[in-house]
Amino acid sequence: GRQSGSAFKVFTLVAALEQRYSLDSRWSGPSSITIDDPRCYTNGEPWELSNASDSESGVFTLLSATTHSVNTVFAQVASAVSPEAIVDVAGRMGIRSDLEPVCSITLGTQSVTPLDMTDAYATLAARGVQHDATPLLEVVHADGTRDEIDREGERVLQANDADLATSALETVITSGTGTNANIGRQAAGKTGTNQKYRDAWFCGY
Repeated sequence: GRQSGSAFKVFTLVAALEQRYSLDSRWSGPSSITIDDPRCYTNGEPWELSNASDSESGVFTLLSATTHSVNTVFAQVASAVSPEAIVDVAGRMGIRSDLEPVCSITLGTQSVTPLDMTDAYATLAARGVQHDATPLLEVVHADGTRDEIDREGERVLQANDADLATSALETVITSGTGTNANIGRQAAGKTGTNQKYRDAWFCGY
């Protein structure tokens, strides 16, 4: 697995939408913050974190915090919705890697596979229907009988929540951190980098 960085914020976003936080809800986004929530403690101390740059500070809506990938806002959202809710959303959407319910999960600090992330983002593309990734359409047995692979999928998110998340992720490409992914037609996605830029991600559809 690899750390997915801010590409993992999508699961916090969806958890917030499921708990009826509006994309227009407003959050203070200072350049650095201390989260004094026992569920967020690191090494027994309150969680301290900062944004990628000092210019990322002010008051943000949940939408604009997604557009510009504001760490200090998403840390607060993670605390508000609970790390357990984020793990639950990620699992439903297609993340199969083991995840610990800690607040820093929103920043993509835990290892996931590219296939996990592909599967999960595809759930948004399918408006909340999760499909297991498979290269197979059918299996033909030696006796000529055929088993078709189930392609129906399972609804794991309300379509409206998935659509709202997609709408937010479209702004990442039109005016946020993912403008280099603009391919000249409608698209949605999220960028992510981990510490010291060892991994760089773009997950989109």
